[in-house]
Amino acid sequence: MFSVSERDQLRRDLINAADVDPRVVGAALTGSAAVGREDRWSDIDFALSVERDLDAVVDDWTALMYACGAVSHLDVRHGTVLFRVFLMRSTLQVDVAFWPSDEFGATGPTFKLLFGETNDLPQAGQPDRDGLIGLAWLYALHARSSIARGRSWQAVYMINGMRDHVMSLWCLREEVNAVQGRGLDDLRNAGAFTGTLVLSTHPDELARAFHVLTGLLLGEITEPELREAVRALSPAAANRP
Repeated sequence: MFSVSERDQLRRDLINAADVDPRVVGAALTGSAAVGREDRWSDIDFALSVERDLDAVVDDWTALMYACGAVSHLDVRHGTVLFRVFLMRSTLQVDVAFWPSDEFGATGPTFKLLFGETNDLPQAGQPDRDGLIGLAWLYALHARSSIARGRSWQAVYMINGMRDHVMSLWCLREEVNAVQGRGLDDLRNAGAFTGTLVLSTHPDELARAFHVLTGLLLGEITEPELREAVRALSPAAANRP
């Protein structure tokens, strides 16, 4: 398990490495450290503005991370930006974002420029309500069919996916962060979802959790025809006003 001092030292080493790399023309801290909300479990989020030789910079920094104790990594792409996420031997997570310099800048409030220049970029927003509702009823359809077919573990998977999207809808309504569960603990009544947890793979338990969750989803839908269609998925939710 990593210590706070180890994390801080590695971050300083990365900042120094960026400062001496002539291909890197800007760097920023992102995530909790950028806004002074770091805690014992926070990872390192680091963004680089790369002026040239982007692929070579990625290769060289990847080699650097493995020399510092990385044991694996995964890639997440957003447009031309590569977010390379490293797992360190100490279990510390280090996210290094490689931005073309003409696109480098803040897309949200958790951005602290260390050196270089930034561009004005559109700010990342909350997920789309209609999209969340659509995915919730799609998971609900598959939850119903999985239960009916006796596919218990698939049903658990679908119910869990449905819950994720309904909880995000609650976050939207209460105006807290609806991305990746970050605002769930700020909800006024997140305990309402306790009954949606699947406690076993018995068909009756799957149906019970699904019925509770369908009722919560109905509370987020205002369109009459869609409400009726979703209501029909779960007879136990039919009495919900």
